[in-house]
Amino acid sequence: MKLASTINDAEFKGLLATLRQRLGNLRPVMEEIGQRYERRVLENFSREQAPDGTPWRPAKVLSNYLSYVGTAKGGKRRSAYTQSGGLRAAFSRYLAAKKLLVLSGRLRSRIHYQADAGSVRIGVAGIEYAAIHQFGGKAGRGRKVSIPARPYLAMNAGGKMALAERDRSMVLDIVRRHLEGATR
Repeated sequence: MKLASTINDAEFKGLLATLRQRLGNLRPVMEEIGQRYERRVLENFSREQAPDGTPWRPAKVLSNYLSYVGTAKGGKRRSAYTQSGGLRAAFSRYLAAKKLLVLSGRLRSRIHYQADAGSVRIGVAGIEYAAIHQFGGKAGRGRKVSIPARPYLAMNAGGKMALAERDRSMVLDIVRRHLEGATR
């Protein structure tokens, strides 16, 4: 499944039309937008937050426990708790280092952009679970597990994708800067 967002913004489209008339080839503009937005998405992964700065919902205790100790078939067989019920030091270190949406790093490493002379696409390719993390929903065997939405690309606004205001401002600033350079 390929996850990409399409953003429709009248102000942005108007500036692009003017820039296209003056420059012709918008590939350098689209490349810069792609590079900067991809960097922002990766920063959000590190901060465990949505593009608008909202923290992602933390993982449930049971999820952390099962990922640490494994299941009957999993074979890890580590103990997370002491006999008195406290956390083992190794489990405490594990919890402190655990990052949301980063088990193997596959999702994060597959976030890329593609730019051409008229557009930029930012998304994730080849990761079957990418959409469930972006939008949330039911997952797992029998769809019994509820996964909360943890948006990492753009914000989910009423079933549509919308840039967070800080990302929208970044894109408009890039276009305006290139437009100013084109008028000189």
